[in-house]
Amino acid sequence: MRKIYVLLAIFATFILALACNSNQPSKEQLVGTWVHPIQAGTVSINDSKEVTPVYNNEIFTFNEDGTFVFGEYGDSLLYEVTGIWEVSTDKKNIVFSYEDGETSSIDIREFDGTSFITTSREGNDFKFTKK
Repeated sequence: MRKIYVLLAIFATFILALACNSNQPSKEQLVGTWVHPIQAGTVSINDSKEVTPVYNNEIFTFNEDGTFVFGEYGDSLLYEVTGIWEVSTDKKNIVFSYEDGETSSIDIREFDGTSFITTSREGNDFKFTKK
């Protein structure tokens, strides 16, 4: 009987470990292109009181070789940066290194394989969806 309890405890620990890691992405899961629409402004037609939001897209492209491209794109390229990326040891951040030696990172929250949420510099939630 004791063996059954030990096996059940091991099994429960294994399931718990899988559940805790299910929202922490591996580098392989992040490779690809991720898009976040960001409101860039509004337009009104013929001075109407009705306004329509205008969106640009922030796009990360994480390459298998550890390089990345990040930029904001509207009708044309607004800005773009490149560098090296990696997932932190605890898999809670993506760390970026640039040619000038600077580094930065973003947090990874609520990762589900097709999207993740990160916090903007202003403290807002940004949801990136895999393209």
